[in-house]
Amino acid sequence: MPDMLAIISKAIFEKEAVGLSPGKVLPTDRYRSQSKHLAPLENGGRLFLVTVRPPDEALWLVAVLEGLSLDDDGWVGRKNRVPITDVTTAIPKLRFESGKGIQAAKGALGMSLQTPRTLTAGDVELLLSSAGAGPLNLTAHQEGSALPCLCKQCLPASQEHAEVQGMRFVRAQVETDGRLLYYWMPEELTKQARAVSNAVRGALVGRLGA
Repeated sequence: MPDMLAIISKAIFEKEAVGLSPGKVLPTDRYRSQSKHLAPLENGGRLFLVTVRPPDEALWLVAVLEGLSLDDDGWVGRKNRVPITDVTTAIPKLRFESGKGIQAAKGALGMSLQTPRTLTAGDVELLLSSAGAGPLNLTAHQEGSALPCLCKQCLPASQEHAEVQGMRFVRAQVETDGRLLYYWMPEELTKQARAVSNAVRGALVGRLGA
């Protein structure tokens, strides 16, 4: 269930976020786009929305949408709770699943982000920590596990996919009450990802309430 990044145009942001600046919350619950590049979100994952602000091409994180589903208007999820944050300093550190990061000539940052991109776990941690909205990663450290460890320290080095003895896995996560649990899901269950996620979240809620 990959997390993805997409851009909101200057015109749309200024229309929807009148009077809002870093530190304020844009209470949106949707991203009006039918881009085929966002198709991976059908299996879950979060959508990180950014915009580029004049005059110096500042990159602002403006919303993080979760619990997404696609309708005729685009992607709709739970109302954003993450404050608008200037993440310009994070630009050189972002890598994306492609490993290429952001490579934009001066004046072309917005254009370079027109195509939605898949974020790495390290990218997600960087953006959320910048916004002061990073959930607590409850994933325990796994020493000697056949699959890569997904604890807080090991997560940035992990990949989206892993393979053990010919069986492929995809990294997934669930969040509840500001707590996050990462886990490996067999790739063959991708079509049932939402059901798996709901089951894991239910177990997590039960464990936290115990």
